[in-house]
Amino acid sequence: MAEYIIKSRAVFDGRADSCKPLAVWIKDDRIKKLLPYDETNAVPADVPIYDMGDKLVMPSFIDAHTHIFTGAVAASEYVCNTLDACHSEQECVEQMAAYVKAHPGQKRIRGTGWFIGNWTEDRMPDKRSLDAYFPDTPVYLECADAHSMWLNSAALAEAGIRPNPSLANGMIETYPDGELTGMLIEPEAYAPAMEKFMDFTDEEMIEIHRHFKQVLAENGVAGLSEMFAEDYTEETYKKYELLKKLDDEEGLYANVYVYTKLFGYTSFEKFFEMKEKLDSRHFQITGLKGFIDGVTETYTGLLLEPYTDRPDTCGEKLPLWPRAKMQEEITAANEAGIQVRLHCIADGSVRMALDMYEEAEKRTGRKDLRNTIEHIENIHPDDIRRFKELDVVASMQPYHLILSNNDKIVRLGKKRCRYEWPMKSITNTGAAFAVGTDYPVVGLDPFQTIYAAVTRKDADGRISGQNPWEAIDMATVLKGYTYGAAYVYQAEDRTGSIEEGKCANLIVLDQNLFTIDPEKIPDTKVVWNIFEGQTIYDRLNNLAGASGI
Repeated sequence: MAEYIIKSRAVFDGRADSCKPLAVWIKDDRIKKLLPYDETNAVPADVPIYDMGDKLVMPSFIDAHTHIFTGAVAASEYVCNTLDACHSEQECVEQMAAYVKAHPGQKRIRGTGWFIGNWTEDRMPDKRSLDAYFPDTPVYLECADAHSMWLNSAALAEAGIRPNPSLANGMIETYPDGELTGMLIEPEAYAPAMEKFMDFTDEEMIEIHRHFKQVLAENGVAGLSEMFAEDYTEETYKKYELLKKLDDEEGLYANVYVYTKLFGYTSFEKFFEMKEKLDSRHFQITGLKGFIDGVTETYTGLLLEPYTDRPDTCGEKLPLWPRAKMQEEITAANEAGIQVRLHCIADGSVRMALDMYEEAEKRTGRKDLRNTIEHIENIHPDDIRRFKELDVVASMQPYHLILSNNDKIVRLGKKRCRYEWPMKSITNTGAAFAVGTDYPVVGLDPFQTIYAAVTRKDADGRISGQNPWEAIDMATVLKGYTYGAAYVYQAEDRTGSIEEGKCANLIVLDQNLFTIDPEKIPDTKVVWNIFEGQTIYDRLNNLAGASGI
């Protein structure tokens, strides 16, 4: 193992509000010691010292909310992942046709990233446009928000999709005559289609994850999650065992934290059994996940008051699971010492989650589990202070504001949009705050997320949303993207900050995020990535080869 020092006039440790000159002494996989920048003269001569000048040195990014399995697939050659750039249904279909031409011979055609918020037409697509181009090969297109899938007729047949108005949650859309449209909304409705989307041989999946290791390294990400809340089935075990095997045999370049299914269980033997069998050095079964609502784009976000453009509903078929059952299951999980994370898009689901966490605390007496609410795309102002009061973590994805493309002004109206993506309001209370992407819902690139958080602007420099004052400062977003995310994963004693004794997971950037023009943030690159003391990515004149680290 290696011993060396990285020094810079700009080191952000993940805890402070600014960066400072510092020298980080690394030995083996740990941070051995922190020294003043100018006081390395006493270091033994055989310990290399690398001076990064004014380049920012910081803890590796930890993404607080991702879907590693679909994300790894989305980053592979098996998926067209450029549909987010399309502005219409027809453009998406043409993009898929170009992809198929460049990748011939696939038995299934997969795409991800389409989003009606980016389209000029405000209506859901259907199978007919896909059928015109792909009459025989199944086509599975996942929406960017991961709450809908769009299929052609061949895919509907292959996945065995049938009209089913009695789904507990979600919708299988049909035309007035009862024929399937090809639109499947919410996970229960599209589960059979997702099985086909994720159907690969073991050899293919291993190569997919090997490639994704490099993607993570290039982006400086040393921690991420699986947040699909999968059940304890043979298929889930098989998928998880594959990644555990890769970790055991080759090692992963990031820590993976898995959240399994909460709803439907008040006894968690299956959770603890899976944890005992599958936990490895970098792959850990960490907690439980549940979905209270869906997304406002399809009227499956749970509101306190009716939708502005649909005054007949506060959300279709919501909550996605009966509230009384949710309360019992959350309480039972907390009683068993298990952290719970709840998907809550809208103000109604956020309040419901806070109420249920508060009740679970009263029943169990536990406030130490880091129960978390995911997304929080809008909130009632009365609930902002409750995150701090209840010790509930706010896990938010700043780039989702950009993805929404001002859609909420239509769905919710101006008054409620005052509190959309309320990052500053929540962090000002002192509540625990974690930053993520929800990859592959949006891209993994941390600098796009950081730019969205501190400017609330899209790629063209236009303000997104109705409340630009909810932008947060650089220190707040970086703390949420490092120590805050480690905190939500219950791993802050090992990673997430540059402190003596912690894992040496740190990155060097080509510019200082604290001093550059904010408009240059998206251009930032990771130039050196160190994971557990070892170089896993290097653009600085082959430092790894020069030093043997």
